[in-house]
Amino acid sequence: MRYAPSGPEVIMQDFGDETVVANLESGLFYSLTGSAIPLWAWIAEGASTDSLAERFIVTEDVPLAGISDAIEGFVTQLTGEGLIAPATDTPAPTASPAPIQFAKPGIERFDDLQGLLLVDPIHDVGPQGWPLRPND
Repeated sequence: MRYAPSGPEVIMQDFGDETVVANLESGLFYSLTGSAIPLWAWIAEGASTDSLAERFIVTEDVPLAGISDAIEGFVTQLTGEGLIAPATDTPAPTASPAPIQFAKPGIERFDDLQGLLLVDPIHDVGPQGWPLRPND
């Protein structure tokens, strides 16, 4: 199965050791850490979920089954938050990257900027100035 960001309202920024994903429709944003960072990038570029576990180094301490379970949980969480949706028109990536070390995918949800992210700076302008929120 292939997934893609659920729409143009889902944006992201990679900061190296953390990726921030924001849903401008819900006003929520998420911090991705560990293997969630490459997983998000691979999902967004069209990798099938079946191929994701193979992109990590398998060891006795981190078996393939454990990696697959963690990826399944991560994809379920992203889907539940409305950040990704099944995609049929996403082309498969042309090359697989070299395997990397696996670290448990981390995702943390934040709502403290929700009010700010939901302000519409184009339309929420009135005589009082910008931004004008509905309760102002």
